[in-house]
Amino acid sequence: MKIIQKIFKWFFYFFLLLIITIPFWISKVPLEHISFLVGQTPVVDKYLCEYEVKVSGDSMSPLIEPGTTIKLNRCFDEGDLTEGIVVLFGKDGEYHLGVIRHILPLDPVIYKISNERPNERLQDMVLTEITAISTEIDTSQSSYQFNESIESLVLDPTDYVSDLYLGKIPRGVGIEMAEVEKTDKFIRAEDKFCMVVVPKKELAFIDIEIINAQSKETIQSHKKIVFNVLPKPNTNCQDFGDQPGMIDLPQGNYRYRFLLNHQALADIPFTVK
Repeated sequence: MKIIQKIFKWFFYFFLLLIITIPFWISKVPLEHISFLVGQTPVVDKYLCEYEVKVSGDSMSPLIEPGTTIKLNRCFDEGDLTEGIVVLFGKDGEYHLGVIRHILPLDPVIYKISNERPNERLQDMVLTEITAISTEIDTSQSSYQFNESIESLVLDPTDYVSDLYLGKIPRGVGIEMAEVEKTDKFIRAEDKFCMVVVPKKELAFIDIEIINAQSKETIQSHKKIVFNVLPKPNTNCQDFGDQPGMIDLPQGNYRYRFLLNHQALADIPFTVK
């Protein structure tokens, strides 16, 4: 009987501790993992959505002074992201505060963000990289100045590559033994899938995505690839299949996207049969 009482006692203490600490741990869980809880009750929304940050540096001064604790909202929609609001965003494993300065209506939408430091480079962010927002901070007195046209913020692919295309060579043949044929149609049983890039300058931090044209789902993604300027084109060919080193794409329609700072230098539709 005493053992049962002790078990019940410890279970009660554990349950009480869990209830007390819910506001702490629930605020640390990425919202996408518990988004199904949003909108259930006002109390739950308070702990899910409200997020406090204490500003430790002076990068946002004088808009936000060092030592200030600000409240942010993790539960926001794309339509809530407007120019002039303060956001918390993730970059290289760290979180930073900034102000949305410009919005580029591209695919995906690009948010140009910076803090208040003079000559600070604009950061290119997409929706999934913005963690929380605040619409309660007045940024009308910001020191940020921009004297160019918004169009100048959109990358011109011809500044970076002289050619970029998809191609094929026969399955089972090495790249040194065949010439790449430019194409947007591939037969799994007969072709190797090739990507050819002729850069005008060294390209660092290039992201490559292959997207299902129907579902819009990202099938494959490769981050921070470097392309060097070489006497011959940068060419990579892969057999179709599910083994290591192969490109595993079932029959269907796809888009191949070549991204620099989230902006597409190429967005090529192709078909696999």
